[in-house]
This record gives sequence, C-alpha cells and structure tokens, in this order.
Amino acid sequence: MIMNIGDKVLKTLGKQAFTLLLCMAWVLTASAQHTVESIRKEYQSVHEWITLMSDNFPSDGIPPEYFDLRVVQNLPATGPHHENIRMYYGELEPEEEGDPYPPHYLRFTTIKYNYAAREFYEEYLYDDKGQVMFIYALTPDVEGGGDIWPYELRMWFDGQRLLRFNAKKFEGPLDYLDIATLKKGTFKDEYTGKTIPKKFVSEADRCKQGAQRYQSLFKSIDNR
Repeated sequence: MIMNIGDKVLKTLGKQAFTLLLCMAWVLTASAQHTVESIRKEYQSVHEWITLMSDNFPSDGIPPEYFDLRVVQNLPATGPHHENIRMYYGELEPEEEGDPYPPHYLRFTTIKYNYAAREFYEEYLYDDKGQVMFIYALTPDVEGGGDIWPYELRMWFDGQRLLRFNAKKFEGPLDYLDIATLKKGTFKDEYTGKTIPKKFVSEADRCKQGAQRYQSLFKSIDNR
C-alpha cells in the first residue's frame, strides 16, 4: 500500500515537473520571438540611430554609413522612372577575433519611387537573421469600389508569421499624389487584424516580395 501511494506521488510530481519544463520552454521561446511592441521599439531605435548620422562627425553624431542607390529609367507607357534606395546595415560578430571587417546584415531600407505621376514610399526593418520584421508602405495603388486610393499599410512579422496588419485610408483630396503631400495628409484607420483582407493582398504581396528583393540586392553589393 505504501509503495502504491509512493508511486502515485512520484507520477504526480513527474507530471508536474514535465508541465513546468514545458512552460519554461514556452516562455523562453516566446521571449526570443518578435512581438509588435518589441518591433516598434526597434523601429524607433533605428530612426534615432539614423538621425544621429552626420557628415560633420564627430562633432554632430555618428558617421553616416549606408548604401545609397539611384535608378533612372524611361519606362514604356509611364515615362521617367526614378527610384531611390537607401540600405542601412549593422555588424555581426566577426568570424575571427580581431577582424576589422566583420560581416554585415541589412538592418533597414527606405525606398521612394514613381510610376508616371504616382509616387510610392516604403520602409523595411530586418533582424540580424535576415528576416523582415516590419514593413511600412505609403501606396496610392489600393483598389476598392472601382477607385484607386492612397493607403498607409503596416505589417509586423515574427519570421514568416504575420503578427498584425494595419491599413489607414487617406482622407484628403486626390489632387496631388506626391509623397510629400500624402505625408502631410490625414489617414483614418480602416482595418487592424492578424490577417490581410482581400482588398490589400496584392499590395501586401508586392511589399513582401520587395523585402526579399532588397535583401538579395544588399547581399550582392555587400559581398563585393
């Protein structure tokens, strides 16, 4: 009888210990994952870091260090096309101790470009594993009800998993579609959730493809 009671106690303790280990493993895994709040903090930190960059270093801040690309083309049916790409990078641990040229990773990218009179602006925030964490897009190309309308789109990611999607609709008149005017305008929340409504799928997919494209572009330049 005593042995049976002892066996039951040990089994119960074993189950509790196993459950505790599972909980600890889940907490440790969760703490290593990206969250909307942690991504927001990283995004703010990157912008503060960029603000400190100055050609007047060391008196005004840190030295500017990024890749700055400009593309100028004449595209059929749309005319002059201008694309400005700026890629900011961070440093990884050097493969050999004391190496003055440690490997880089793409940290943040900004893109401004046009097709005909329509202007686009996008930002991509990456982690040091090469995964995009956040995408911001100011796009005039969202279709709905037969109209094309400017929107602000925001996407937060944990690896391949979408954490949150937010869409804000431009409230001003459509007389001017340049980025400077749109940035000064008013945007109203239309949707926030963990999925992407059909209305925004095309633009969201285009931005996600852009995140991969600029990552590949950075690697091809930085490896040289």
